[in-house]
Amino acid sequence: MGSGADDHISAALSASRDALEAIDALTDPQERVEAYGCLADGLRALFEEAARRRHGEVLRIYEAEKLSLAALAGRVGISKARADQIVRAARRKDGTDGADDDSA
Repeated sequence: MGSGADDHISAALSASRDALEAIDALTDPQERVEAYGCLADGLRALFEEAARRRHGEVLRIYEAEKLSLAALAGRVGISKARADQIVRAARRKDGTDGADDDSA
């Protein structure tokens, strides 16, 4: 990863930990429940967006480099099964049937 991204990721994670500590310090249990919920909802939305973008990049690498699923998995640090899931999901979204799957 580029150092600029690393710095932003570290800052975001640190801010999230700080938010947890601030929520922990709230005295009203109802307030804590609501604040934890808001934090969880916001982090979940960010997680889903990051995962969507990661999948897009994985697919771009797969298509650009014409990799097998095994090679793609090794290249991006995921399992072959997960690489297959990402490729199949993209094909379903695009309306292709995946009949020419590369399962090597």
